[in-house]
Amino acid sequence: MKTSVKIITLFLISFLIFSCSSSDNSMDGNCATVCAFTLASGDTAGTAAASIEGTYNLTMHFPDAASPYKEGTKGTFTLMNNILTVEIDGKECITIKNPRLTTAGSTEIQFRDTCRDKISYDVSMTASRSLNEINISSTENNKWLGQFNDQ
Repeated sequence: MKTSVKIITLFLISFLIFSCSSSDNSMDGNCATVCAFTLASGDTAGTAAASIEGTYNLTMHFPDAASPYKEGTKGTFTLMNNILTVEIDGKECITIKNPRLTTAGSTEIQFRDTCRDKISYDVSMTASRSLNEINISSTENNKWLGQFNDQ
């Protein structure tokens, strides 16, 4: 009987340790689509500054006629550990990994959804290292499609 109690106790402790441990994949969130962009030759990996990590509720402004989002469309953007999760009202969310630097010396990095919607979410930082805006453009022809911001 004592052996059974020891085995059950050991099992319960092991279960608690494993169920409470954190996962490196926690930023994958609940999105059905996780898109890991592959950097091309000549691309430079982008790194989001820790100062802009967080969750932002932004609104679409200045949409181009070709934009998939109308003026006033709301979106929630979560940036953490160089992973961007995009939740746009009325659409399935998507998680995008492996950003690239827009241009050398730039304060903008691109999270490129080449998996589903073919949109680049270009996260722009101000000189004071806070979030400026998220521009969107086509990954197929680089056409600027609009801007999500909090203004």
